[in-house]
Amino acid sequence: MHNRAVHPSLHVHIATPVVVILVGALALMGLGPARADNSIDHQVSQASDDFVTASKAVNAAMAQWSAARQQLPLARSKAQAAGDQLVRAHTLHDQAVADAHRATAAAVAAAGKVVAAQHQIDTTNSQIDALIRNAYAQGPYTEMAAILTSTTPSEFAERLASLQAVAKSQNETLAAFTVAKADLALAKAQAEQSKALADAAQRKAASALTSANVAAQQAKAAQSKVDGLVAQTSRALRVAAAHKRSVAREYAALKAEQRRLRRLEQQHAHAYAGQPSGELSWPIPGASLVQGVGPRIHPVYGYKSCHTGDDIRGAYGTPIHAAASGVVIFLVNHGAYGLHTIISHGGGLATMYAHQSGVTVHVGEIVHQGDVIGYVGASGWVSGPHLHFEVHVNGVPYDPMGWFGGTKAPVSCWNG
Repeated sequence: MHNRAVHPSLHVHIATPVVVILVGALALMGLGPARADNSIDHQVSQASDDFVTASKAVNAAMAQWSAARQQLPLARSKAQAAGDQLVRAHTLHDQAVADAHRATAAAVAAAGKVVAAQHQIDTTNSQIDALIRNAYAQGPYTEMAAILTSTTPSEFAERLASLQAVAKSQNETLAAFTVAKADLALAKAQAEQSKALADAAQRKAASALTSANVAAQQAKAAQSKVDGLVAQTSRALRVAAAHKRSVAREYAALKAEQRRLRRLEQQHAHAYAGQPSGELSWPIPGASLVQGVGPRIHPVYGYKSCHTGDDIRGAYGTPIHAAASGVVIFLVNHGAYGLHTIISHGGGLATMYAHQSGVTVHVGEIVHQGDVIGYVGASGWVSGPHLHFEVHVNGVPYDPMGWFGGTKAPVSCWNG
């Protein structure tokens, strides 16, 4: 058969890319064993198909779990800082309220002193008014006349002493008035200062209360963030646990499919009557190798599988060529391999082409080396479009690179 000019859009298209979540050696709360084999972890991280990407639900859950775990330390740190800030804000508020109470009490006391000082001035004013009225009624020389009209020395002395006492009392009244005025001025100044301090303390207390309320909101939001992340991790773990059995069934299905293909190839080992050359050509000329054969371990559960072929780079719709002449013995769109074709080349040699988007051949058709047999796709369990290419000898998968400069040997992890 010669190359066919058939566009891939005319054939079957199946694209089910799955996001690959590769989180190293996860030991997920008893869901799977911890792994310390960094070489295997590296191979897992590089794999582009197989069961590393077998479960969308688990991968999505693990993406959420991983994201939440990464965010939790910072979220908890922020929640702690917000809580500390709330405590400081409440402490400052309590101090400000106490200061405001003291300042208010001082302002009230100062106002009382102003009232007392004013009362003293009013009393002294009354006394001075009485002195003035008395002096006016008696005239300016009454005291002097009383002394001069004394008839005896003792009377003179008594009248002089009486006048001196009156003068002294008047002087004390005038002095008390001066002091009362000074006391009033001081009391007013102290009252004004106390009121200003009280007002400032009240404003500080109100500001501290506002800060405390803001800190409380921030602390609540920070804690809500932590609670949300914890809930997210719990949901992810529940999803992973719920899908554990289904992923195990998928692993078992892959192994069963590999064994079935082996039996099929053994049954059709002589289907091709042509002369086998034993040599193979690269199915996508010039394309690079993405990933080779080797063991695969599920990053969550630790289930083991075997990657039995080479993943070859290719954009969606890239033509795929027969690696050697032979007969198409199998063509199906199913399971992990998606749309895949097997060609028997005689002598027990067969090749498989998986994850195709479309094909140009049918079962029983003879093809020649280099013929276009299909197109690169992303059908089956894959993370993106590429060709999964396998070489089988008597049904046993061999490392394809043995036909391209390497050693021809069975895949090391194969135990079918």
